[in-house]
Amino acid sequence: MADIQTRIENARKTVTGNESLLDMLEAEAATLLLSWGIELAGQIAQSTDGMDDSSAELNLEPRLKALRQFMRATGNWAAGKYADAATRAQLKEKLLEHWKAMRSKDVKLPSADGLEVLLATATGAAQGQAIVKLKELLAKSG
Repeated sequence: MADIQTRIENARKTVTGNESLLDMLEAEAATLLLSWGIELAGQIAQSTDGMDDSSAELNLEPRLKALRQFMRATGNWAAGKYADAATRAQLKEKLLEHWKAMRSKDVKLPSADGLEVLLATATGAAQGQAIVKLKELLAKSG
């Protein structure tokens, strides 16, 4: 049975080993998003403490995949890819879906309106600021 520290390190490597997650961002924003992703990967892995290896692997795989998809979508948004209302609506749904898959089925989600306003108002903001604002919004929801 792998110890929890090994699981945490392996989970973090799934984020740090995938450079394409951050290609679209400026250096500062990429660093912020990478740090947040590493933090989230560690939390996801920590939640498997006490599970046997097989159960932990089954639990981690879809959640870490959702984390990578969440990071890619966040990076693309911060880079300005979702500039119009229609694509932001799709992004909002994606982000909420990935967040729920990463955190747990009963996680408290931020209000859809609050997220929608953030996605619209942060467009054109500095990439790092946009990522920090999204992180703060999601931290408030749990």
